[in-house]
Amino acid sequence: MESSPETTALIILAAGASRRMGQPKQLLRWQGTTMLQRIIREGKQAGLSPVVVVTGARRAAVEPAAEAEQAHIAYNPEWESGMGSSVVTGLNQLLYLLPEVDAAAFALTDQPYVGQELLQAMLQRLQQSAAPGIAARYQGSLGVPAIFRKALFSELLSLDGQKGAKPVLLRHQKELLAYPFPEGKTDLDTPEDWAQFCG
Repeated sequence: MESSPETTALIILAAGASRRMGQPKQLLRWQGTTMLQRIIREGKQAGLSPVVVVTGARRAAVEPAAEAEQAHIAYNPEWESGMGSSVVTGLNQLLYLLPEVDAAAFALTDQPYVGQELLQAMLQRLQQSAAPGIAARYQGSLGVPAIFRKALFSELLSLDGQKGAKPVLLRHQKELLAYPFPEGKTDLDTPEDWAQFCG
């Protein structure tokens, strides 16, 4: 008898203040939708469910966009402490919604080249292995998007500070699968980044 497929959810870290951009980068519009709504849709199309969006600084503006895509909201009141607290907030909300979830994918809203095909390919690669997770590799190191199996949840729940899931990626880099994704270096932090990307 075949084992049932793993349940993998998506947690989108969207709590930042976008200070360098000067406006919420979660709500920048590209290809007819916001960056936040785009990654929610791409994740769902890749089979990731449920989708949890972690909000913080711009919650009044960001949450309606997430709710319009039937994503679950997890507000992080400690968003200023760094991305680590958002990882914890999102994962706690996911485990409340779906305690039996097998794995959690983490993504940002400012990596425009993350899409359904990448997420599906990473998920498929992980499910064909016994590794505790898989992460995108670009600029010589592992980063997001990344998918972590339940074995690493306790470590993710103990994170704090500015580095997000990076300490877990570094600690387990020999066991984790690496998925080549050179386009991952493109992220949209400043008006100049956005103008160059759109140009």
